[in-house]
Amino acid sequence: MHVFRVASLLTLTALLLACGREPSAAELTAKGIANLQSAKTAHLDGSAQIALKGQNGVSSSFDLKLVGDAQLPDKARMTVQVALGGMTFSIDTIVIDGKEFTNDGVSGKWSDGAGSSPINSLMDPLGNIDESLIRNVVEVDRPEVDGRKTRHLRYQVDSAKMLGQLRKSAGASAQSIANPQGTGELWIRIDDSQIVRQLVKVTMDVDGLANFLPASASNVGKSAAELSLDMQFSKHGEAVPAITAPPVAR
Repeated sequence: MHVFRVASLLTLTALLLACGREPSAAELTAKGIANLQSAKTAHLDGSAQIALKGQNGVSSSFDLKLVGDAQLPDKARMTVQVALGGMTFSIDTIVIDGKEFTNDGVSGKWSDGAGSSPINSLMDPLGNIDESLIRNVVEVDRPEVDGRKTRHLRYQVDSAKMLGQLRKSAGASAQSIANPQGTGELWIRIDDSQIVRQLVKVTMDVDGLANFLPASASNVGKSAAELSLDMQFSKHGEAVPAITAPPVAR
């Protein structure tokens, strides 16, 4: 009887310790992604920077601001402001299951992004919330975000998986992608394990980016692309207008 009581006490102690154990960085990442998807909706605020450099030294860079809403797991509607050549352009976009629709601000017509640029696909805020892309997660620190403590995590992006996704999104476009390398960071609240921010940085070699570079670079050949996307998630679970595919001009 005494042995049985000791064994029972040890079992109960182990269960209590397991229940009170803080999740590891990898476990918290998986839980945060599941929680974000379970919330069904979120508001998006973000910024992006894109820098391109051709073999002949010609380069170009521009900044973007993004604001909108998401319906998890695969729908987002955003307004993207692009700062380029001293001017700012505003573009409305809808992303559904990785497919991007863009509104022409002049004509008001929508076009689909079949065979779109891999750069555009990396701007998909939901495409980066993919547990299969995330490797080697470690904790950095525990800052406060909007008055609530978070665990700040850093990870490596699975290069082979990312390359496959980029090539799939590019489809029949003339751009070929090689040697993608990426890192990411997540800020996940401690009290409810909800993702409130993600920062992704990617470098890669791309052919066929002359349209993104100055006119003098029409024969630029291979280009090195550096991309950074910093996205904040808020208003988890709050109602947003339904996100559906728009009528596309033919």
